[in-house]
Amino acid sequence: MTELPAVPRYDQITAGWLGAALAQRGIDARVADFSIETVGTGQLGETRRFHLRYAGTPPPEAPATVVGKFQSDNAVAATSGRDMGWYRSEVMFYRELAHRAGIHVPKAYVAEYDETSGHFALLLEDMAPATTGDHMQGCSVENARKALGEAARLHATFWNDAELEAQPWLYKPAGAQGFYTTELLESSWAHFQKTYSHLMDPQVMQVCDTFVRCHARWNAPRSAPKCFSHNDFRVDNMLFGGPRICVVDWQTSAWLGTGMDVSYFLGGAFDRATRRAVERDLLKEYLAELHRLGVRDYDFEHLMADYRHYSFAVLVVAIAATVVVKQTERGDRLFMKMVTDGAWQALDNDAVDALPT
Repeated sequence: MTELPAVPRYDQITAGWLGAALAQRGIDARVADFSIETVGTGQLGETRRFHLRYAGTPPPEAPATVVGKFQSDNAVAATSGRDMGWYRSEVMFYRELAHRAGIHVPKAYVAEYDETSGHFALLLEDMAPATTGDHMQGCSVENARKALGEAARLHATFWNDAELEAQPWLYKPAGAQGFYTTELLESSWAHFQKTYSHLMDPQVMQVCDTFVRCHARWNAPRSAPKCFSHNDFRVDNMLFGGPRICVVDWQTSAWLGTGMDVSYFLGGAFDRATRRAVERDLLKEYLAELHRLGVRDYDFEHLMADYRHYSFAVLVVAIAATVVVKQTERGDRLFMKMVTDGAWQALDNDAVDALPT
């Protein structure tokens, strides 16, 4: 087996490195040259598509293109990705779980992380012509149904999995959500208020303010059941166009209380009126799929309690993101939408009244 060099940045990739990466997966082809194009918005990492040109006639399994993901060019985002463990988490998902997770993900040719520098390199199957979803546009009810089906496969595979929970590499937050401390949320909220409050609905801001004051208690440890969760399960991190939705961006994946992914997804997949009309039916279908896949002792009442609790998780992510990732114009609009959608979701499901005081 050909040994890969040290973990590179995207601008250090060579034809030899790409050829060695393919050789590690049993593809006997020499990469003669390649070209690169930028993919995605790159708020936490740099994603590039590599168009490969081979010397001679390559075998049928040799890909014409592959997608690479690397640390961000932005110093703030790169530091966050390293220090908060996001880069490591994504690499470990592809190395340890992707092949048996049930959920549809790209095949990984390379999944490497340098513990010293914090650099990472992922080289993944290119899922084109599937296209990336747009959180600002949401998705259809049918695509939401497919996405929740993928979530059910992931969650059922690792539902209360004691063997997985014991793995030393797995991120197991002490609290309900992980990554984001109350201190970080409070300081981010002060920044968010100064920067965005004039653009936000006052009722949404009130929900956020109430939640921030309750965050330490809300973030108390959750009891079983638990499962492996994506934790950024939204349309932007999905590829649409094939028979199954492909889920990407596993940087915040972790061992967590149940309900996070479905709440996070449904809160932002639709406009408010559509969500209110379809969310319970979609949750019942998700629960039925869990049961079909072997999950027991988890009923709709329990699911709804989890759903209400985690409707606030998106507020934490979006508010904190305004200070820990690279700022972009789309990012600002995205974070305001995420906060708005999450606040309405919490209000519509009486989650604010259930906050611990």
